[in-house]
Amino acid sequence: MENKVKVRIIGREYTLGTDNSPEYTQNLAEELDAKMNAMLSESGSLSGIDVAILCALDAMDESHRAGANADNIRLQLGEYVAAADRAQSSAEVYKKEISSLKKRIEELEDRLGQKSLI
Repeated sequence: MENKVKVRIIGREYTLGTDNSPEYTQNLAEELDAKMNAMLSESGSLSGIDVAILCALDAMDESHRAGANADNIRLQLGEYVAAADRAQSSAEVYKKEISSLKKRIEELEDRLGQKSLI
């Protein structure tokens, strides 16, 4: 369902169509407005379009970095899952070995008990 949201960015009003909630869209617009106004006030020589382009480049940089971070997290999770699988396999091997050793101990104790009866 598309929502129509009116926002104001650097003094201009826009009506946006979005599937996001109006509150979310309004918050984004307010954040962009604050960022663009700060850039305009810091530099007297930048135009609105210059500021928009710089904000767009900054947003693209953030998006690319977030994607790279997500890729790194997925890679780390894959490594953790593989390590957990290896640990589980090792644990199974050790459980079998422990079981085998317990049986061997019982056999040896039985043999000792039989020798002490003789």
